[in-house]
Amino acid sequence: MKKVLITGGSGLVGKYVAMDLAADYDVAVADRTEPGFDVKFYKVDVTDNATFKVIPDTFDVVLHLAGIPHPLNDPEETVFHVNTFGTFNTLQFAAARGVPKVILASSESTLGFAFAKKPHNPLYFPIDEQHPLEPQDAYGLSKVCSEEILKSFSRGYDMHTVALRFPWIWVPEDKERQQYRKLISDYPNWSKNLWAWVNVHDVSQAFARAIEFRSANFDRFFITADDNWTGFPATELIRKFFKGVQVVHSMEGPKSLISSDLAKVVLKYSPKYTASDIFD
Repeated sequence: MKKVLITGGSGLVGKYVAMDLAADYDVAVADRTEPGFDVKFYKVDVTDNATFKVIPDTFDVVLHLAGIPHPLNDPEETVFHVNTFGTFNTLQFAAARGVPKVILASSESTLGFAFAKKPHNPLYFPIDEQHPLEPQDAYGLSKVCSEEILKSFSRGYDMHTVALRFPWIWVPEDKERQQYRKLISDYPNWSKNLWAWVNVHDVSQAFARAIEFRSANFDRFFITADDNWTGFPATELIRKFFKGVQVVHSMEGPKSLISSDLAKVVLKYSPKYTASDIFD
């Protein structure tokens, strides 16, 4: 059974990933706070390299989820510092211990739309991994820099690194469900997020697929649900909110404006959930 270390495994998303993967892997969590479920735990602050010394074991893969999940509640310098230094320290730990694979929880914010300071439209739809990354904010920039850190360690060490670019990750908890309902009713004000989302259990599936995926260097994938969370046809949303942006291939029905087709082909990722499932 492969040994998997999850940084940030006590967090809102990390706890689901840790519990889901524990069915098939020997999971341990590295976090500042102890998780509320039965799992091997190491008290680690990823911004402090010295705290990694408490981890006595080596691992087959490290999943790096620790960090600040958006730029709305913290100073920009804090967001950038925590996310980039946390990634660098995690990769240093992995390299020193000979861990052959590190998988980063990256973000669609690398594209630069969600938290743009000035108007910024996509070049085409559906967005894929070939689209330029042009962040204007500390969070999106921190994720672009974190992906560059992965590339650097893949070049310098015998290490496979993978960046999974997630949009808004939805979790089946009452407080968050209330927020999602408000999002759906207020969808015209969320065009900057492209109405992209993914269910947390599909996030776990993507991590599992990436754990088993074999490659030599660095890979990156968008991981989304198949649908957008408005329920409206993708072409209608594009016509109303993104006039003039090219649609490069058919987008029938309420499709996601960000494509996970590459992950489906390469990782065999297969999203199971629609937006309505979160309320069941």
